[in-house]
Amino acid sequence: MRRGAAVVLALVAGSLAPSTASAADALTITVTAKADKALRAEGVTVRTSGNAARSGRKVTLPLSAANTTALATKGALRLRAGKRSVTLGAPRLELGARPRVTALLGGRRATVFMLAVAPLTSATGVKLEATGASLASSATRTLQRRLKAKLPRGTFATVAATGTFAAPPQAPSGPCTLSTAGGTPPAPGSGEPPVKARPAGARTILGATLTWRVRESFIRYIAGGEGTTPSRSATGAAPEALEGAPPLVYAYSFPFAEGWCDPATGAARVAFTGTVAFRYAAHGIDLVVNDPEVELDGPSSRVIFRMTGSGDTAGGNKRQVVETLDVAKATTTGGGNAFAYERIPGAVPPGAASSVFAGYYLPGDPFGSVSLSYTTD
Repeated sequence: MRRGAAVVLALVAGSLAPSTASAADALTITVTAKADKALRAEGVTVRTSGNAARSGRKVTLPLSAANTTALATKGALRLRAGKRSVTLGAPRLELGARPRVTALLGGRRATVFMLAVAPLTSATGVKLEATGASLASSATRTLQRRLKAKLPRGTFATVAATGTFAAPPQAPSGPCTLSTAGGTPPAPGSGEPPVKARPAGARTILGATLTWRVRESFIRYIAGGEGTTPSRSATGAAPEALEGAPPLVYAYSFPFAEGWCDPATGAARVAFTGTVAFRYAAHGIDLVVNDPEVELDGPSSRVIFRMTGSGDTAGGNKRQVVETLDVAKATTTGGGNAFAYERIPGAVPPGAASSVFAGYYLPGDPFGSVSLSYTTD
């Protein structure tokens, strides 16, 4: 069946299933109106095969298989411009430190799409809210050379994905408890922190709220530039007028994604989605934090964000420990299946000389607070 230029690349989505993916696991690619217009002008059309389903500029691909390193489909796409054509086979979403979309191009697997925001992965699944995607430069050159057609630059499409991992059932050993032990927080170490492993017997968190209050002096400093911007369903609190400054937003809330808590230790991991950008172009700041993960585990409690951005504060699209949490100083309530931590003090992590806040604050300096509440099964 011949496809219009509305779709060039219908690629992959996510699940952490060990082999065959669930029927509900899928990726959607929506080509931007600007890219669609540019393709039509070049006479580029697309044929699809496999299980791809198209509606307008949106293509949906169910997963064929998945594991913790990649999410695969069996479909293929053939780009055609006149008598020339190129096939993109077995598209795949690569996970890990450099998430990207690949496909078989000329018999070899090549990177095709670069994502603006990486998927949110956990022990139970993968979720990617709609995020911009651009064609990789090497793929652009290959496609243009073989099709003798010019492809659009910049954001080519938005990509969204959902997937689940059916973990072996574990009988919870009892209700969860609070984690309130104090102590010296450990240094986060180099590289991306691992996703905190869900222990056997952990209970599932059904819903949660997170309010991240940023250090007030940092908010006032950023307000001298372009300020802060929440997106991807993150929201700012009501503006506050503090210490003679004009009303500013100091706290942000994020949508719940998934989580667990351990009845044996009180440890918990609660993940959220959403983005907050901090921008001050004149000072080289374009700092963007995404998809917070709160780990509660006594002195090891901390907040992890996926860091993006550009310029002097480019985050490299990597997960990073942004602050440690002193749960011993939080106001807590909890019992049964409902728990709350109010105003957990946050601090710049120890050994954070290379962190995103290096040059602004020292390791151990306060950096606002986190308020978290959740309910379990």
